Amino acid sequence: MSQRYFEGASHAAEYALYRPVPPAKLADKIISFLREKNPMNLDICIDVGCGNGQASLLFAQHFTRVVATDISDSQIKTAKSLGHPKNIEFVTSPAENIPAEPGTVQIVSAVQACHWFDLPVFFKEVDRVLCNNGIVALTGYDMPTIVHPMKSEQLNQLIDSFHHVNLAPYYGPGYAILKNNYSDVSLPFSECAREDVWTAEQTITLSFLVKEFSTTSGFQNLCAAKGEIAGEELKNEFISKFQTVLETKEHPDRVGFNIKYKYFVVMARKTVHL
Repeated sequence: MSQRYFEGASHAAEYALYRPVPPAKLADKIISFLREKNPMNLDICIDVGCGNGQASLLFAQHFTRVVATDISDSQIKTAKSLGHPKNIEFVTSPAENIPAEPGTVQIVSAVQACHWFDLPVFFKEVDRVLCNNGIVALTGYDMPTIVHPMKSEQLNQLIDSFHHVNLAPYYGPGYAILKNNYSDVSLPFSECAREDVWTAEQTITLSFLVKEFSTTSGFQNLCAAKGEIAGEELKNEFISKFQTVLETKEHPDRVGFNIKYKYFVVMARKTVHL
């Protein structure tokens, strides 16, 4: 059974606003691995655990058809409201039930999602739907890395403490897989590859950073267990520590800095020996 944490309508809307957008070069790396042994036209890509469709959009410009699935109906409704290209079809479906005919899919992709899946069942579905030399690509990303001329180490330690100390008891068991950058995932096929891709630096505010953290399953679970006031107190504590490091009392809306994200992807190719 999948672990389910991102299902509320308001949570889905915030997820669309504050989660990072995967870089185009991530899709390029995945398609390059496919192309090593699959020169066919790019017909069908499945984006599993699609959320609001950010990664689906990357693949849409390469494939005739992208089928984007998520177990959360709220996430799918949000995705449909965002004006994505018409060759993306959004479907409410669990990761363990991929809506595709056997042997018809060239890429099964999951971005920041597979750690919540029932992986053995999911991989059986992957094997069923992939064509010969089709690939499965499992992507995740780390917490944002702050880039600051003098205070990077201190600020990044605050982020690490927020997630891996304060929220540690509230993350589901799948989070450990993500934290280890999917190094513990046993891929279903023997031919594998791994790539790391960094985003370009972008400028955000402290308010934006805290809103992104509020969309995590750990924070949502903390609020469910201890109440919204506890969540607000934790956010305010983080803001105060962040301001102290930067030696500022400016409102979080006016505290700006640069961040970047590391995306990592593990891939495996299905090969049928005829």
